[in-house]
Amino acid sequence: MVNFVYFGNNKYLIMSISIKSNKIYSVFILLLFFFLAIASGEDESEDEVADRLKTERAIKVSSVQIYQDYEENEVSADNRYKDKVVEIKGTVINIRKDFRDNIVVSLNGLVDNEYEILGVSCTFSKSHNNETSGLSKGDKIVVRGLCKGKTMGPRISGCSLL
Repeated sequence: MVNFVYFGNNKYLIMSISIKSNKIYSVFILLLFFFLAIASGEDESEDEVADRLKTERAIKVSSVQIYQDYEENEVSADNRYKDKVVEIKGTVINIRKDFRDNIVVSLNGLVDNEYEILGVSCTFSKSHNNETSGLSKGDKIVVRGLCKGKTMGPRISGCSLL
């Protein structure tokens, strides 16, 4: 924004920084809300999740079934699986690491689809590096973890191999 100020017969140019400061202020407010939203999550601690995984009875389901349940009706599938301990049997379609360096093993969600990319995402902590490093695409495994609902496909966290 450009302003002109007159002092007597002289004209002076004053550059206003209000637009620039408003942008900085807006970005700051957005970042503040973002971090508050993340911090306000009611996620359980790792120890609480580990205790639940050891003590609670698991819902046994195939990776294809849980994937289909979420595809058909996410609300119903959340009522059945979300925040519950599950044991999922399936075929490995992908092994990778996420942005936190945790191990993510994807299990098939479709029957006999060699080009599937999403599937059921099972996240293992870094401490499971040795047991997951021996996995290969096509292996049939059983995973125990806590269902966290659906993002791109069903997500299971706190996983361990059975």
